[in-house]
Amino acid sequence: MNNLKNTIIILLFTVLLSITGMSQNRQLMDEFYAHEWQTLKEFIQYSENNIPDTTIDVKFYYLDLSIEIDSPYIEGVVSCHFEPVVTDLSQIWLSLNSALHVDDVSGHVNSFYQVGDSILINLDAAYNPGDALEVIITYHGVPAEAGGYKGLRYETHHGSEPIIATLSTPYLAHYWYPCKDGPSDKPDSVYVDVTIPVQIVNDIEVIALSNGLLENVIDNTTEKTYQWRHRYPIVTYYVMVAISNYVQFGEEYTGIYGEQYDLDYYVFEQDLEASQAGVVDMPLALDIFSEKFGEYPFSDEKYGMTQLGYYGAIENQTNTITNNMYASWFMISVHELGHMWFGDNITCENWHHAWLNEGFASYSEAVYVEGAEGFSVYQQYMTDFEYYSGGTLYLENASDTFNVFQGIIYNKGAYVLHMLRGVLGDSLFFEAIYDYATHPDFVYAQATTEDFQEVCEDVSGQDLGFFFDQWVYDEYYPNYHYNFENQGGELAFVIKQVQGDQGRRPFFEMPVEVKLFYDSGGDTTVTVWNDDVYQVFSVPVTESVGMMQFDPKKWILKQASYHPELPVGLRENDLYGTTSVNIYPNPVSEFASIEITSGNISEMFNFNLYDLQGRSMFSLHHIQAGTHILDRQQLSSGIYFYSLESESGSIISSGKIVFK
Repeated sequence: MNNLKNTIIILLFTVLLSITGMSQNRQLMDEFYAHEWQTLKEFIQYSENNIPDTTIDVKFYYLDLSIEIDSPYIEGVVSCHFEPVVTDLSQIWLSLNSALHVDDVSGHVNSFYQVGDSILINLDAAYNPGDALEVIITYHGVPAEAGGYKGLRYETHHGSEPIIATLSTPYLAHYWYPCKDGPSDKPDSVYVDVTIPVQIVNDIEVIALSNGLLENVIDNTTEKTYQWRHRYPIVTYYVMVAISNYVQFGEEYTGIYGEQYDLDYYVFEQDLEASQAGVVDMPLALDIFSEKFGEYPFSDEKYGMTQLGYYGAIENQTNTITNNMYASWFMISVHELGHMWFGDNITCENWHHAWLNEGFASYSEAVYVEGAEGFSVYQQYMTDFEYYSGGTLYLENASDTFNVFQGIIYNKGAYVLHMLRGVLGDSLFFEAIYDYATHPDFVYAQATTEDFQEVCEDVSGQDLGFFFDQWVYDEYYPNYHYNFENQGGELAFVIKQVQGDQGRRPFFEMPVEVKLFYDSGGDTTVTVWNDDVYQVFSVPVTESVGMMQFDPKKWILKQASYHPELPVGLRENDLYGTTSVNIYPNPVSEFASIEITSGNISEMFNFNLYDLQGRSMFSLHHIQAGTHILDRQQLSSGIYFYSLESESGSIISSGKIVFK
């Protein structure tokens, strides 16, 4: 028995250490994500007035670059192959930061102008869809850094050893090469030639890395050209270069589908041993993700990671750059690996849907934890993603994103997937995730929230509009009050949502688990569908219930508290003489009638109409039972919610109104 107790204590201690380590990783990631979020917000504001050229479809980039090591300088020749998507195309434009000077543009070109961060190119004729065109841009200069830390950045490590790398998300590829920047276009492949001076630093040669496979190294005695080939669709900001005196290690990975490819790691010699220990579980992560998300999307090439020694990490396609590969950094490595499916393979169509990149990658951390350590550790890990601030997950107000708190797409994005799992159940949820991650319309392409919702609905056979409306396009969370009462052979319990009292969405429609603890010591769990502000439920029980636990597995982002004063078995509107509301017609074209009936004809009410963000759009105050007119006026089409409240502010009735 003592041995058993000791074993249990050791296991509990091990789990505690594991959870503590994960919590420390979350703190590191939260700090990093806050920095990334600032850049993303700046990009959304920038992109409102700098929409990429929508008249062309880029097919291929060939970057032939020469990069100095000892001081910042780049010169290059970039070939951009594209096709028109409009008729009579005679002018295009590409982005290039104004710190870099364009020397010449050739190919299907008549003339060009460099204006600010743009290259305006007049073509040599008018072209149409199906025409294969090419422009070749020669340029040079000292690259600028966006915000003082992104772009083609020069740093040192371990004293004076050089490290040069590109940090390009979410829109900064044009800070070091001319391109159609942003998430909206993916060339079919990218070739990158990087020429650097031959240089030995502390007995280790400086080398140049990029995406895909190294197919050739040209040695010209005083300089070397590293020729990298990546033959998968890729957005511009995931194209990368890293230059340092790296040492390489790795292994050949055989996946669960029989696929084989190399895991390549490039690190500083001083960190080799710690890095080798820090990535020992990467094959396990690949196994878990391949099972849940489908085969690694770039298995014809590799998965690699490259050390920077500064910054956080960027999920550059097939070659993540990362601060380090220590064991303490492992969950960040897992996050970036998750991006290979969500962000690199399937890219959000625009940054309004950024949660499809970051929320999915964050949730992949929890998927790994569950696969490696079990569901209970997964549950604990998910608590770090609880998000109680305002703002919508869909970045609707893109022109003023500073009103959206910075962790939302990472943390709430992950928790929304957790809640969707609670709604669908494990089998349907992971089937939907797998189908989305392998869907032929989205693989190596772009997707939107609506696309993901459609996949989930196709798999489940359910209308999930209610879920996405309230968790992606609306903000905040439900605040539940509950009470229960033994009534012979039944247990009655009441659920009241009170967040509407704060001017927020009157109710959230969700399945709710409650765990009933019997006086004798047993327990049972039941699930009810909660779709109103005030609801009473009744379930058969064989003995007296002494305690009720609300949402024991934390499937819902919420606040919940026990309120023994809440009446059980009596709807709150019964306190007002069986008050009811009927609105017709619904859907509404121009006007609707609000018909209020009440057993207490002298009672006064307030009627409020809210949009999906909880903003008051229409109100009637101090009204009595009878018929009242709702004038649509300038309200746009969509879904709204109404609440009928007592003069004291208690919600008596609520519901949904649709405006055509």
